[in-house]
Amino acid sequence: WLKLRIASVMVLFFECCDPRFTVYMGKDKFENEKLIANGFPEDLWFHVDDLSSAHVYLRLPLDLWQQLQVKMYPPEGFPTKQNKESGGIKILTRDDYESVIPQQVFDDMAQLVKGNSIEGCKVQVDVCWTPFANLRKGPDMPTGTIGFHREHQVWHLKHVDRDREALKRLEKSRCEKEVDLVKERAQREEEERARIRKHNQELKLREKEERKRAEEAKALKSYAALQTDDSLKQDNKSWGDGYQGTVEECREIEDDFM
Repeated sequence: WLKLRIASVMVLFFECCDPRFTVYMGKDKFENEKLIANGFPEDLWFHVDDLSSAHVYLRLPLDLWQQLQVKMYPPEGFPTKQNKESGGIKILTRDDYESVIPQQVFDDMAQLVKGNSIEGCKVQVDVCWTPFANLRKGPDMPTGTIGFHREHQVWHLKHVDRDREALKRLEKSRCEKEVDLVKERAQREEEERARIRKHNQELKLREKEERKRAEEAKALKSYAALQTDDSLKQDNKSWGDGYQGTVEECREIEDDFM
């Protein structure tokens, strides 16, 4: 695995119907091994079910991924000690992904994996897909094969027939680039850490401001209570029952009465 994380690799990129998404795959099973070791958390993996095919990845734009993170880490989309301890981390569902990914994008992914399957390109197929984080690669697994951590998080696009026009459009957009997978993964992880640090700083500032407002409200309430108490004392002094004034104050009241 360490060897897989130290080399650049030639990656094939495609343009799907929605330019917000990035579509990529390895040239062969050896390149796929490196992709499996260096994917991003927002990646989805696609493959023809039960047949040999290319491993094709769909990378979500960060704004859509962050919408899903809000579901994963309520209420604000950031992993915290509190939501971990409370079991607040949610496993994303198919409905969650389908709420942010257009169906046309799924259709393009299905055509791409079907078209890059020697057997699958000739027949109707099912296409399986799952989040990158659900991929499991054991040291004893043959090159180019993978397993899954959670079978219930593997979903299927059923009865996929060939769409020649869609596949032609996708293949026409194919381009090959050399990518330093380890460097890109490290940059992505640092961006995520920076995002979390910024959020934590803003959270601390909000908490500090809330404490300040609470203290000011408490002080204001205490001051108001003190003012009311002083006012009552003054009223009792002037008019209250049972108040025993001085001789001079009694004479003043008698004079006023006369």
